[in-house]
Amino acid sequence: MNITQANNLDFPELLSRMGFEPVAIKKGGDQLIYHSPFREDKSPSFNISRGEKYPWVWNDFGDSGGTVIDFILRYQGHSNFKKALRYLESFYFGTPKTSPKPKRVGENQQNLFSSYGQSAQQSPQILADRELEFIGATPVANPLIYRYLIKERSIPRPLISRYLLEVRYFNKKMDKEFFAFGMKNRSGGYEIRAASDEYKFKSALIARDITIIEGSQPLRSSLNIVEGMTDFLSLCAMYSVQELAGDTIILHSLSSYNRAIEFIKSRAYAMIYTFLDNDEAGQKHTERFKEEFGQLVVSQSSLFAPYEDLNAALKANQPPKQLAG
Repeated sequence: MNITQANNLDFPELLSRMGFEPVAIKKGGDQLIYHSPFREDKSPSFNISRGEKYPWVWNDFGDSGGTVIDFILRYQGHSNFKKALRYLESFYFGTPKTSPKPKRVGENQQNLFSSYGQSAQQSPQILADRELEFIGATPVANPLIYRYLIKERSIPRPLISRYLLEVRYFNKKMDKEFFAFGMKNRSGGYEIRAASDEYKFKSALIARDITIIEGSQPLRSSLNIVEGMTDFLSLCAMYSVQELAGDTIILHSLSSYNRAIEFIKSRAYAMIYTFLDNDEAGQKHTERFKEEFGQLVVSQSSLFAPYEDLNAALKANQPPKQLAG
């Protein structure tokens, strides 16, 4: 993306992707009013309106104004245009949509991630770990991640901030930088997922392994086993707690079964609760854990049925009263 392309972006859509929505629409949709993205304001002091040279320009009563790239420079505190463009590009997963003739608010717009332009047939190309290069991991700051997990997954913001990271990586085959949310695993790698239900990408960077989260109970005599990050966060949300009493293994993939077995055998747990999915693969591995550890294993999967997984139960407001752990 270059500066001209950035300035021709659909500004209302970009602001929506960043988590900002208009509080008023004026001039037949030619002017949109917002609370300031730069500070807290009692009265909305930020607006965008149709421009002459570019589709949209912005103005902030307590600050300044300009084009889309001027906005990103101000919002991120950048003086480097390349960094600002990379930040801006991240909201489009590398393929931004320009709109020389922007649509009016209320008209049908592309889905949040449809501008990525990747078909299902292409997805295996980026699932190969060898094609992904780790760049860095920081506390979650991207509003797109918060927006997805809170609105689409019903995960409370404090849990996102406490347990997840914003992970950036480079796809060598596509020659582009991307972001995802993720967790660090036991081997020092990062298990990552895209903040999208349509673009169902998940992978591992550096190394794949299980994640161990210590419980709050001093003796930590019990163990919870869940399949994925959102399952763990959903379980905490259903209990309305920030941490579970017992330790937790997050498998990230059922292929990590043997790694989990190895870890469990190195401990002396008095009880093992499994929260694996209510599908054929999940139940098959539940039985495998039972075969390995016998009566120590108590499956909790039936308690969030008929939902397939914990997150589906959370989104349906399944009461957690019966759940152990």
